[in-house]
Parts: sequence; structure tokens; C-alpha cells
Amino acid sequence: MKTRLTLFTAKLVQDSALTVAGLDRESSADHPFTLVNGRPTLVGRGLKGAAVAMAKRCFEPLPRAVSDDIKNGALRRSAWEFADATPIDPPVKPRLRAGVGIRHKTGARAQGVLYDREIVPAGTTWKLELRVDWSVVEDDREAEEAEGILGYVLAQHWSQGRCWLGGDVARGLGWCHLKDLQAYRFDEQSYECWITSGRKELPDALTDLPTAQPTRAWCFRSLDVEISFGEYKPKSDEPAWGLDMLAIGTHDAEGMVQPTGDGIWAKPSWVDPTAPTPDAMLTDRAILMEGPRPLIPGASLRGALRHAFSRAERTAGHSVQDPHPVQGKVGENDPGGQAFGTVSKSSRILIRDARAEADWAAAKLHMHAEDEFSAGSYGSAKRDTVRLLKGTFPIRIVVEGSTLEEVEPLVAIIDQQIALGSLGHLPIGGHKMRGAGWGQWLAKGWCVGDVVVETKKTSLPKSAQDDAVVEAKESSSSEPTQKVKHTTRAPQGFFEVPEVAEVWVEHKHGTMDAAPLTLGAAAKLAKAALGEAALVAWWCDPAIDLSYAPTAPPKTFGLAWSVDEGLPVEEVAFYTKRAVWRAARTVAGAQWVVLREVAPNTGGARPATVVYVPARLHGFQRFSAADTGRGKVLVRQWYRGDEILGFTIEQVEQEER
Repeated sequence: MKTRLTLFTAKLVQDSALTVAGLDRESSADHPFTLVNGRPTLVGRGLKGAAVAMAKRCFEPLPRAVSDDIKNGALRRSAWEFADATPIDPPVKPRLRAGVGIRHKTGARAQGVLYDREIVPAGTTWKLELRVDWSVVEDDREAEEAEGILGYVLAQHWSQGRCWLGGDVARGLGWCHLKDLQAYRFDEQSYECWITSGRKELPDALTDLPTAQPTRAWCFRSLDVEISFGEYKPKSDEPAWGLDMLAIGTHDAEGMVQPTGDGIWAKPSWVDPTAPTPDAMLTDRAILMEGPRPLIPGASLRGALRHAFSRAERTAGHSVQDPHPVQGKVGENDPGGQAFGTVSKSSRILIRDARAEADWAAAKLHMHAEDEFSAGSYGSAKRDTVRLLKGTFPIRIVVEGSTLEEVEPLVAIIDQQIALGSLGHLPIGGHKMRGAGWGQWLAKGWCVGDVVVETKKTSLPKSAQDDAVVEAKESSSSEPTQKVKHTTRAPQGFFEVPEVAEVWVEHKHGTMDAAPLTLGAAAKLAKAALGEAALVAWWCDPAIDLSYAPTAPPKTFGLAWSVDEGLPVEEVAFYTKRAVWRAARTVAGAQWVVLREVAPNTGGARPATVVYVPARLHGFQRFSAADTGRGKVLVRQWYRGDEILGFTIEQVEQEER
């Protein structure tokens, strides 16, 4: 039987903390997490955006059945459908994480660059349901291709830890992976059973996950590094020279309470060694924890690398701009911006948060400032602060890009900084000048996960909506070179329409005199404004008015000027082939607007692009909607750039019922 739907299910597991927006709500945080009914939610459009971004890396061009663009003509509905995701029990509560900008010259906090965001901690598991709707495409080959591309992204990238969601991915947040990935195909019968069972009754899972072969090369290089703190022994057979400690601060809201986690804590001599360690202790300055263990944010690691790179470039006589005084808008030729990204161009260097391994140790230290005259304690400068005494942090760095020429210089930059860290000269944290943060970096070697394309020709089948002429030419790199030419035609079964054209559109508006907006009054004004042009169709949204009691349900759609004169309406539109007149009831009274194609260079008119959008009116098998039969409607849209000015109905074809 014909396939109706493909369903992918999986568990999304966070390898680092995650921050996502997408829903405005009141919060004390600068960047609040998306909550729906008090529960953290990954909005489907965000998940889909991440999947499309990964697909674009490996498929060129990306089929219109996956992601469309106005440049291709009439926008099409995507076959990919992503449901919102919620955490799997137990309940998850977002927490705050602070962010700060550090000046290159002083190492102190940059003025005005202190913010916080709500994050969901690492280890949180989310339930994913992703669908490929075969019914929205005319050709099964397109549906199979859309299904295969999604399967490839999920199996070859998201399941391998290259699932990057939300904000600040380059600074360590939003690193995830999939587990328990399954795929199900529904025919019409199994789809109906699935719907009637409340989306619980599934067919047998596919033995082999459907995947497509990539058509574009991409480079992924990953490097695992361990940063260790503790006794500093240049030679293992000699006594320790000292102690490398670490201090990474928390958000101010958590800075006075230090969770003890699962580590070993130094105890004063007067405390019973067998006494249990409390779950938390009071302090003036705590260290950042994620769950039971200390954490080094990816932002702290990235900052250390960028600052060391900038110092080296300045020593070599090159000018490197500090991004904070210019609010991140460094020049395109700035070495630091080219390597670590700018406001307008994302970095290809991604660094994940680092969480301490087991067997770590810490202590709460009592500190003070010394009075220079008396050599005693300076009265108001006594404080408690927490230091990590021992611990190992595994971090991961990924460098990605479309070509080796883009990736290899970035790999060399990372290698230079890691070599500096292996000597103990790449400090991190907030107390670098006070004996903390000078750990040793140990790299384990680069892993190559490049996407290789075997053929120079695209594997994308010809779409029923496009005529694509593809010319592949030889290239010295592994990336395929393609030249695609598009023409715009209506899908099979619809009207043949001309190519996208340029027109001039006139826009006028005003206020109606009558207080109540009725269908009859609107029809008279629309007929006068549209002139002799033949009416294609009209539509209205009736208002709730208990004083109006017709003997039969009013019509809300028609093809002639004969209308229900007294029907009160909230909104109404009258369409001709080249113009539309609309009116709506507002708090300021009834407002009307007319959009009309006019001759070039008409005063008050603007140039626009015409795009045809075939639409369908379906009969419904379920729910409470009335059966409209099956008709065909062609919508004529006017665009200016990516902005839609308006639309009219070009033609309506009625079928016998």
C-alpha cells in the first residue's frame, strides 16, 4: 500500500547544558528558557531548524520538499514535521548560568557585558517525535528523498553527538546526542489505526533506517582534551612543586551556597574525620557545579583560547581587536574574528562544557588581605572562598567547515594553543593571578569525521514542481560543484502558469463611514474600487451578533457579487485576478485597503514580484469540518524582497460534486 507517513522516534540526551528561547515570558533572567505550562519545552521549529542546518551542510541543493525559499517561486509546505519535545521524567527545573565578557588587555570584566540565562542541566533526556508527511508531495520520489535526508541527519550526525541545539553552541551549550532511534512507516490503514488509538498503536519498526547519500562534502574534526588540576610535578619521581587549583564562579544567586556533590572535601583538624560531609556549606564565593561535580563552561575555555591567540598575534605584529569595546562588531579582516567568529559570521570552532570526572577534591579556604603597615589582617577584606584542589575535566573541541582550506588553519590554531596549555601556560577561571586556573592540557589526537561524496553528480531526483538543469563540473576539491537553473511551474494537476514576473503594485487604504461593518456595505465599496474587473471570489468572517437571525446559515464564500446584505462581518475580502479589496473591523472603526497591479512607475506604486501558490480545498474524513468537496485554487502573491505585500485569487476551478 501507498506510504502515508514516516515517523522517527528517539530519546534526545544532553551532553551539556541547554538554553533555548522562542516564547516570551516574564523572567528575571536576560535569556529565559521556553516554558509551556511550567514545563521546559523544545519548540518544534527550533528542532527543525537544527536538523535543516545540518542537512544543508551535506546536501546541495536541499530539496524543496524539506526547506523552500521564495527565490524558487511559490513557497511549498515542508514534508518535515517536528513536534515540541518535553523532558522525560523526572521533572526538570531550569537554573541560572552567568555569562561575562573579559577585556583582552586587563583580564577584568568588560563593562556592560554581564548577563545570565536559564539553562537545563546536562543529562536531561527529551522525547522526540519527527515526521515526514508523504501526502504533501505529489511524487513519492520526493517523499523518499525527504525521508532519507532526515534519516541520514539523525543516524549519521545527531546519534554521533553532532546534535547542536539552542544558543551558544560554540561556547559549550546545547550539545546533545540521540539514543533508541526508531523509524516507522504508515500506510493509510495503519495511519488510521494510529490516529484512532490516540497515536499509541504503531506498526513494526523498520529493520533498516532509511537514509540518503550526501551530495555535498563537509569536514568535521574533533579533539578530546583533558585538563587536570592537582599536584604540579614536572618530574614524576620528584616531590610536587606546588598545587594547581581552579576557581570558576557561579551566578550571584547561587554564590553564597556551595553544594558539596560527590567529591572529597578537606576538613579542619578539629573536625571528626569520620563525620559525614554536609550536602552544602555557606561561603562567600562558591565554585560552579553541574549536578554533583564541578564544571568548566565552554565559554571559559573558549575565552582562554581566544585571548592566548590574540596575544600571540599582537606579538607577531598583527592588529587584533578586542570585541567587547565594539560590541562584537570586529572587522572582516580581523584575525580573531576570522578564527573565532563575529556578530555576522558564526565561528567554525565549537567547544563543549567540561564536567569533572569522579575522584575530585576541593576545600573551603579562609582568606584575607594584609594591612601593609601592621602586617595584620585588613579588617573588611576577610572572606571564605572555595577552590578545587584536584580534578580532571574532559573537553571536546570540534572544527567544521565546507573545505579543507577552511578547516586546516583553524586546526592549526587549536594545536598551537593546546601546546601552550600542555606547558601549563593557558590559565582559565576568575583567579588566574591568585594561584588558580593553571592546569595542564593533554590532547588525545584529532578524529576525522568528514562527509565524503563519491560522485560529482547530484543524487536528487527531478521534482514534480521544478525543472532543474544540473551541470556538474570537475573540481579539484572533494566538494561537488553544481549549477542549478529553476523555472516556476504549477504542480501536476494544477493550472499551467507563467514564470515569476515583475509588476508594480498600488496600495491605498481608508476608513469606512458606517459604524457596523456589513457584507452588503463592503460589497458596494469593493465594486466601486475594483471597477470593471471581473470578480473571481469573495470571502468573509461573520461577526457574532445575536440580533441578526437569518433563516439559513450565511454563506462565507462566493463567486458573484450577490451577497447577504445585512450580514455583520469582522473581516471581508473581494478578489479579482489583479487586485484585492479587504476590510476589517478595528477599535478605530472599519478600515479598508486595496492592492492593485498598475502600470510601471505609477505614483505611489512599488515594484513587486509575482509568485503563484497553488492551493487546494479538501474534503475532510475526520473532525467536525464540513465537506467542501475537492476544488483547485490558484493564489497570486506579491512580494517585495522577502516581504509579502498581499495576495489575490487568480482563478478558482470547481469540480462536479
